Formats: sequence, C-alpha cells, structure tokens
Amino acid sequence: MITFETKRAKEFGIEHFVCISVNPKEASERPLALDAMQAMTKYLGRERVVALGELGYNLINHLEEEIFVKQMDIAAQLDMLMTVHLPHNKKPDGMKRIERILEGNNDKSGTKYNRKKILVDHNVEETIEKTLELGMWAGLSVYPITKLSPERAIKIIKKHGTERIMIHSAADWGVSDPLSVPLTAREMRKAGFSTSDIEKVTFYNAYEFFKQSPKFTWKP
Repeated sequence: MITFETKRAKEFGIEHFVCISVNPKEASERPLALDAMQAMTKYLGRERVVALGELGYNLINHLEEEIFVKQMDIAAQLDMLMTVHLPHNKKPDGMKRIERILEGNNDKSGTKYNRKKILVDHNVEETIEKTLELGMWAGLSVYPITKLSPERAIKIIKKHGTERIMIHSAADWGVSDPLSVPLTAREMRKAGFSTSDIEKVTFYNAYEFFKQSPKFTWKP
C-alpha cells in the first residue's frame, strides 16, 4: 500500500497517498483488532501516510466504538488527520454516537479532537447538517445503487452550500463507477452551479483538507 501501490500509481501519472486504520468491519474481532491496531502504529510515520482512517462504525456496537476511540486518540496524539466512516445502515444513529464521543471528550484547551482535521464520510440527507454543525468536513459518496446518486448529492449541496463538502467515488464494493465525480460535475453544470463551486466540491475542498497534513506534498 505505501511503497508498491505508490510506485505503481506514479507510473501512470498519479500521486498516491495513504490512509491507514483498523477498518470498522474488522473492529469487532478480538484479539485481532487490538493486535492489528498495535501493528498499524509503526506505519503512521511513513512519508505517504497522510491520515488515520477509515475509522468509525459498521454494525454500531461497543467493540467497534472501543477501536474507533482508541484510533481517534492515536490520531490526536500524533496531530494527524482522521477519516471517519458512517455506517451503511442507521447512519443517523452512528452520527449521534460520533457527536457523543466529541462532546464527551473536551479537555482544558477546548476539545481533545481537532474537528478541522476530521472528515466524516458517506453522509446522506439525514447526517450532513450535523457533520457540518460539529465543525467537521463532510464527504458525499456518489455510487450507483448503494450510495448517493448525482441528483441526491446535488440536492444536498444546493441546501447546505459548498463549504467543507467534498464529492468522491471509488471502484470497490459491488457496482461502482470511478467516473461518478466528473458525471456529478457535469450535472452540477447543467443545474446552474458556477465553475468555482463545482471545482470546490469536486477538488479544492479535498485538497484543503488533506494539505493540513505536512506529508501531503502534492500541489495543483
């Protein structure tokens, strides 16, 4: 992930950076999750590792939350970025638990976790407002079938604006379309969004978030 994939991506003109974590899907396994987390820490200082993530919930249980909070603490201690995974189901419940963790961990300086360095991903209509209200960055995942359609993502942006919101996609679980971001940009243009607003949610907001890491060295 850190060396081979970075080298392979560079051969095709892609600057590759890495987020590492014990994923929520494996966080309930004991003792595996605890052992994996301990092993993971030695990689966090590597030059291409820009964030700790994805952290968060899958089934929303106490075992997942234990690993989630332990990794948040590691990120806070190292002053690293975090990317947080909202669960596929019961997203508002996951959001409430994230809010409780944040509000319950204030320290003398105001807060234990720097919310400007937290990206909450896979938001939907029921979670986006709370993510932004809590001062975090918000990811909108645009996938065919399983996540947001371009139309739903556009409605969210129309309602909540372009500050701290970023659109992304992937090619991983099930039916995916790695061209979902440019497709959404095209639909935004048809809907009357300005070029600057389109570029903000499809590129510059993500850049502004990740450039908070001193190891994110790429520049546009």
